[in-house]
Amino acid sequence: MSVITTPPPVSSPAWSPRAKRVVSLILLALVGIFLWQVLDVLPLVVVATVLAFLLSPLTTFLERRLLRFLPGARAFAILLTFVIVFILLTLVILVILPVIFNQFREFATDFPDFVQRLQTDLEATLSQPIQFRGEPVLINGEPLIPLEQIRMALGTSGGEETVPLGGFDLLGTVRGFVSSLAGPAFSVVGRTFTAVINIVFLLTLVFYLIRDGNKFAESFVKIAPESYQGDVRRLLYELREVWNDYLRGQLILCIAIGILVLIAATLLGVPNSPMLALIAGITELIPNIGPLIALIPAALFALFSQSATLPFLSGVTFALVVIGVWTLIQNIEAVFLVPRVMGDSLNLHPVVVLVGVIVGANIAGILGVLLAAPVIASIRVFAQYFYGKLMDRDPFPNPAPKVPSPSLWQRLNGLRARLSGRRGTR
Repeated sequence: MSVITTPPPVSSPAWSPRAKRVVSLILLALVGIFLWQVLDVLPLVVVATVLAFLLSPLTTFLERRLLRFLPGARAFAILLTFVIVFILLTLVILVILPVIFNQFREFATDFPDFVQRLQTDLEATLSQPIQFRGEPVLINGEPLIPLEQIRMALGTSGGEETVPLGGFDLLGTVRGFVSSLAGPAFSVVGRTFTAVINIVFLLTLVFYLIRDGNKFAESFVKIAPESYQGDVRRLLYELREVWNDYLRGQLILCIAIGILVLIAATLLGVPNSPMLALIAGITELIPNIGPLIALIPAALFALFSQSATLPFLSGVTFALVVIGVWTLIQNIEAVFLVPRVMGDSLNLHPVVVLVGVIVGANIAGILGVLLAAPVIASIRVFAQYFYGKLMDRDPFPNPAPKVPSPSLWQRLNGLRARLSGRRGTR
């Protein structure tokens, strides 16, 4: 038997344009079917990609500054990045989470009293007759009292139901009780095993994405025809700018808003300040409507409590002050923080983002809500490219040059100059 030392030549003719189109459509259909079958795994892949994107700068810093003399420095830098993240998470669990748990325990302890006060206040308000221009509103000669009308509409229950004890099956009850315990136990074991597998898969995927992300991008570029490889590189660059500005910028904004809310709530004496700061930081991930969600519990706490630092603030006045301060924080974020942290790569109208949030929630749940803005911005990058190609325009128009905004010191100097001019005129 002879040993083949050279590869045999290819004898098939070149495909015709029609054959290329048919094969391309078949391959696209197969890829679509494959993605549909592994749809449950895609959220994990998306999370791994986002984590790899966020941790890549730290890995690059460690590789270039600390481990550049080691062979295989990239792999060691990734492992060191995992160790640093693990240490930070451990510190959060040991230091921050106990404080948060104490806040939630206090909230759970005070919640029944809060509900009771709310019920008492509502009953006292609804027990008063409705008045118009200082006179009670009469129906059939009697004043209209909302609470009585609500009770009449709901009706009252008469008597108490009794539970028959005849035919009680003790053995069946015990079997049902054991099965009810065994079912959740096996379910917890199964969910724990699945969670461990998912975490291992996630960490492995993040490792390879950080290590070989550039190789994956270059392989994707080489798939395109040679004349379009420059366009693909530019598209990847634009997409990287979008996701870089959003993900890292959003992380900075969450931390900044959480700190600002913690300081404001502590100074105002709002109950459960750390918990409110945590809620504000987490809801900052939800575009546009996150600040409103964070404002609701803060206003409710202030409405039914008295300030711990400013005793003259309580009730409605306290709630209005909290609403005003929270609104001021959001305006500071919108005017000063967002333009400097997020950049101009998103630049999306709030209506577009809200529609994207609703669509993302229907498609991918909470993950769709959190990533709605960068996904819409990415779609805009592709739409701009195809529009430019169809209309024979530049698919990547250069942004307008930025006019540097005057600093705070320059604004104060200008204001002082205008005031001096007005005094001289007088």
